[in-house]
Amino acid sequence: MKLTNTLLILSFALFSFNAQAELKAAYINSAEILQKAPQALQAVELMKKEFLDRETTLRALAKETQAQEDSLKKDSAIMSADQRKRNEAEILEKKRKIRFDAQSLKEDVDLRRKQEVQKVRTSITSVINAYGKKHGYDLIFTEGVAFADDKVNITAEILEELQK
Repeated sequence: MKLTNTLLILSFALFSFNAQAELKAAYINSAEILQKAPQALQAVELMKKEFLDRETTLRALAKETQAQEDSLKKDSAIMSADQRKRNEAEILEKKRKIRFDAQSLKEDVDLRRKQEVQKVRTSITSVINAYGKKHGYDLIFTEGVAFADDKVNITAEILEELQK
């Protein structure tokens, strides 16, 4: 009985070894794909255009506030106490607005970036899946690979597919 069990276990081990030998696997560098994929580059350009006006307005307000602050430092000696307090209060209010608007802009950009990255990842995943099926791959790895030989790196091929 022990001999039969041993032979059965040995047979399964040999069968699984043969199955592993026929495995077709590849690796892609997902960071490189996210940087170079046309869809990702297009999303970056779209976001730049989308937030350009708000960023420009914010920069202009910051520049105006800095100029007002410089003017206050320069002219504070000849101003009345009331004038100085009004200018200081106005500058303080503008700085608060700048901080609030900057934080709001950052949050909106982060939210849009997450949305765009999700769209790009979905697109990339579908291209990888189609490529894998078309070329008969059993596994295509992305992150978490300690070593991958260049002969199994299909990053360039995936980028070509994304450009189609």
